[in-house]
Amino acid sequence: MKDKVDILFIINGLGIGGAERNLYEYVKHLDRRRYHPRVCSVGQGGPLKEDFEKLDVEVVVFPKKHKFDFTLIYKVARYIRKSKVDIVVTILFYADVIGSIAAKLAKVPIIICWAAGSTPRGSKNSGLRHIYSYRIIRYFFDKIVSVSEGTRRFLIKERNIPPNLLTVIHYGVDVEKYKIMNLDQKRRELGVDGRDFVIGVVARLTKQKGHIYLIEAAKEIVKKYPNTKFLLVGDGPLRVMLEKKVAEYNLRDNFIFLGFRDDVNQLLNVMDIFVLPSLWEGLPNVILEAMACGKPVVATAVDGTPEAVIDNETGILVPPKDPQALEEAIVRLLSNSSEMRRLGENSRKRIEEFFSINYQASRFEELYTQLLRKKVSRIYV
Repeated sequence: MKDKVDILFIINGLGIGGAERNLYEYVKHLDRRRYHPRVCSVGQGGPLKEDFEKLDVEVVVFPKKHKFDFTLIYKVARYIRKSKVDIVVTILFYADVIGSIAAKLAKVPIIICWAAGSTPRGSKNSGLRHIYSYRIIRYFFDKIVSVSEGTRRFLIKERNIPPNLLTVIHYGVDVEKYKIMNLDQKRRELGVDGRDFVIGVVARLTKQKGHIYLIEAAKEIVKKYPNTKFLLVGDGPLRVMLEKKVAEYNLRDNFIFLGFRDDVNQLLNVMDIFVLPSLWEGLPNVILEAMACGKPVVATAVDGTPEAVIDNETGILVPPKDPQALEEAIVRLLSNSSEMRRLGENSRKRIEEFFSINYQASRFEELYTQLLRKKVSRIYV
């Protein structure tokens, strides 16, 4: 009889993405008296490798030799057998495929898919390869955990996943790390005047995140509020194009491109309003972080976002690809400080009640216990 349950989390890589960062926070808050976690990256390492290791978590990286390296299946299976893993949790498409097959070969008792997002038809992650892969590997999973009801609906409709295989566990955030702070010094470091309004986005500079629509909206916003600064936190393939667009609209004095940062909790506290104009999402972790910092949110009403952002209670929801709606929502808040304060206070309360990392961890532990009781009597739970 084992005194701890061995869990292996298999993920595509260890970069600074929403799914990766939430996995780190979740493992950090996992009950080590009952669970022994390991992390496996299939394809690439990344900055989070060192962070996991500081938590005294074993991390193994299996680099892939080409885009889809099937030899990793056998490498991961050997590692699973050697480590005597009881539960495998896979995160993101490549890890879902490699990890689920490897876990099945290694005869792991419990295999869980942690579905972090959805993708619209026509995107690179919605092709036949993804659709048919999930139709095969779904039979390997004991449960598929969706991060939002929106993602659950997507999985049923687009991936043909049976509803009884799905359960929803929302992302959670560390409410102590992401909290309301007064950071006048940080504002000065960024060159933000005390009289400036600060609008912020934290997201990779990709088409999905919709930065271009905020830049379009900014043209009109600065006419009414010229002392508005826009902080774009993150990097990505569209940076050059977005910088050119900012220059074309004569907005260089209003936009600050900060690139990747490790002080996101402080940067969120510098902002007056957090904006996320995404075209699609699962459940954006950074929105939860902004709400935990007491910020009103202006976001597009896509997928799981409305489950966190309650329109006119914790923020304002707008349609995707609509610069005018973005502009009107932001101007509405800039013109009403009491409304900004009300929405921000409600945001913090909502996170504390429904989206804390401890609540997320407890929901996962309930799931592990339920599945293990059904299938494995030899493991102490």
